[in-house]
Amino acid sequence: MLARFIFIAAALLSLSGMAARAADVQSGDDVRLIAPLSDDLVAMGHSVSVDAPVDGDVVAAGLELRIAAPVAGDALVAGFDLAVKGPVAGDLAAAAFDLSVYSDIAGDALLTGAEVQLRRGAHVAGDLNASGREVTLSGRVDGNAVLRGDHVVIEGRIAGDLDVTANSLELRPGAQVLGDLCHTGPKAVEVPNGVNVAGTVRYYHETTAEEGPTILGTLGKAVALFLLGVSVLWLLPGPVTRAADGLRRHPLRHFLLGAAILLLSPPLLALLMVSVVGIPLGVLLLGLWLFCLPLGLAVSGFGLALSIRRGTNVRPGTEAGMLMRRYAVSVLALALLSLLPLAGWAVLAVAAALGLGALADTLMRGRRGGLAAG
Repeated sequence: MLARFIFIAAALLSLSGMAARAADVQSGDDVRLIAPLSDDLVAMGHSVSVDAPVDGDVVAAGLELRIAAPVAGDALVAGFDLAVKGPVAGDLAAAAFDLSVYSDIAGDALLTGAEVQLRRGAHVAGDLNASGREVTLSGRVDGNAVLRGDHVVIEGRIAGDLDVTANSLELRPGAQVLGDLCHTGPKAVEVPNGVNVAGTVRYYHETTAEEGPTILGTLGKAVALFLLGVSVLWLLPGPVTRAADGLRRHPLRHFLLGAAILLLSPPLLALLMVSVVGIPLGVLLLGLWLFCLPLGLAVSGFGLALSIRRGTNVRPGTEAGMLMRRYAVSVLALALLSLLPLAGWAVLAVAAALGLGALADTLMRGRRGGLAAG
């Protein structure tokens, strides 16, 4: 299920030709699908709206994102303001600050955001896993539900078990849990009149319940990555832009090189630091190694920004500003991916390895010329 998500998203981030051949790739400020598509869709922009049926999977990211038409496959979507109003025939994995699901999901649903809502009329045929500061379940879940957040509200129907970790759990009249209810938090929940829990109710005390992701935390990651990318571009404009532009040409080679650097460096550093003489050098190289992950993400972000820029008309003299704006959108997409449990971090690891490998390959080959930052 999520393996295919990871493959498509990694292909998008690496900008490989394979992704372009396997799916319809669209990017720009305002991306809108108005004609039926008989293939997978990969879309990114400031505003993305899927208003026509997609006979395949959908991978999309945008500040404003709407899925208003049926999706025949799986959907991996991320944005600031995200609404899923069209039915999804497969699984749904979604991350956003404001996330609302209104439609039928035939498979499982993995939802992460600051405010997550499964609206009235929404239906998840499989299991639901949702996390956020505010999580509201008003629709129906045929399987089990696992909810994490600061404040969780249940007013819908869950056919399976309900597992909630929250500082505050609110059960509203009309809520139904046909299985067991397990609550972890600082205070035990009371089942009021009008709420039906068919199974057993279990409570585990925890002083500080696990909270979902925060807006400031995710924005902080995006700002830090943006500033890092700008700094690296200022220091090494030629190598960074050539590496970003070359991501599409040799994605496998770049990934293997980047993965080798990330995975093989720690044991080599450990061997180096065995000797007293090698400790200072090992500490220095360890610091550089810790810098490799965000550096690789920054290069992948610039690669995605360059790809978006190619698909639009740019007026002479505005190239540098346009690149920075595209890079900001790319960084936001990468930060939002970190909200997805497991899948998001797997995609980011692939993106970091690709970017790091492309930069290392460029530096080792000593290429001259290439794109300018402006």
